[in-house]
Amino acid sequence: MILNLIKQCSLIVLFTAIGQAMIGLACGGTVDGAGGNASGPESVHAVASMYPWEYFTERIGGERVRVDGVVPAGGDAHDFEPTPDDLRHIANADLFIYNGLGFESWVDSLLAAGDAPDIAVQASSESNARYFGSDDIDAGSEDSHGGEDSHGHEDGELDPHMWLDPVLAITQARAIEAGLTAVDPDGRFVYEGNTNALIADLTALDGEFSSTLQSCRGDTFVTSHDSFNYMAARYDLNAVGISGINPEAEPSPKALADLSEAITETGIRYVLVSPIDSERMSDTLARETGVQALPLHSLQNMRQDQKDDGETYFTLMGANLESLAIALECAS
Repeated sequence: MILNLIKQCSLIVLFTAIGQAMIGLACGGTVDGAGGNASGPESVHAVASMYPWEYFTERIGGERVRVDGVVPAGGDAHDFEPTPDDLRHIANADLFIYNGLGFESWVDSLLAAGDAPDIAVQASSESNARYFGSDDIDAGSEDSHGGEDSHGHEDGELDPHMWLDPVLAITQARAIEAGLTAVDPDGRFVYEGNTNALIADLTALDGEFSSTLQSCRGDTFVTSHDSFNYMAARYDLNAVGISGINPEAEPSPKALADLSEAITETGIRYVLVSPIDSERMSDTLARETGVQALPLHSLQNMRQDQKDDGETYFTLMGANLESLAIALECAS
């Protein structure tokens, strides 16, 4: 009798477990797989071509998304070339996020060959892209600012560094949100809430830049790499890069000499150097003119020590603002 009772109890437990599983499935749940529930961990695997998209995707995806970067820590995303293992890693992901606008030279061939996931997100919109020409460093000229008149030349160069403008970064966050939602519709409310939180932070960052940079003695800053045009345009400043939009495009000796002369004439006291860029030319310019170097991070990647120290897009942008405030002699 005791043995029969035990058997009956075992059957009750078994049928109860099966019933609960069937109810869960009927209500839209999954046992395992890409769908998951709204709080399920790592339902989606995303690969990002560079640091800003890695960080934004982590913020938006939360626990539902595992994000991998492609460029090794400290590497230059401009001249990065993926290995066969990198390409396989991208192909096996659920979602691939890249900048576009010619920044990653290898992405077009990847997409054309059909070796990317079915859903690939170009974070930087063509409609927001701008061509920037070479401006005179003369801070007193009327067209030395970053507006349309000075930077909108058709014969300029397409600048892909859109993420350095916090306002344009909002559009990039929305693009990533849309990609994640397309891959994982069940997580749309998670992605929407996280995106709104990220946008609130970007809006606050824009406010900090606007308030700090609205009353500065100077309006022109010199950088080691011409990657801050969108930022300069947003805050009515003029950015002059020593190397071109592509950092491999180094200036001629004459162009460097002209820049050195202009810096001396205008009294510019600082050169802003990105830690990822080569410092050779900026060091040369510093020796010739006596200017000091300050950090201005392009955020296209991070060094390992920065990652270990917990640096993020927002901490580095905050440090950028501090350097700009010093270089432009902004009122505190």
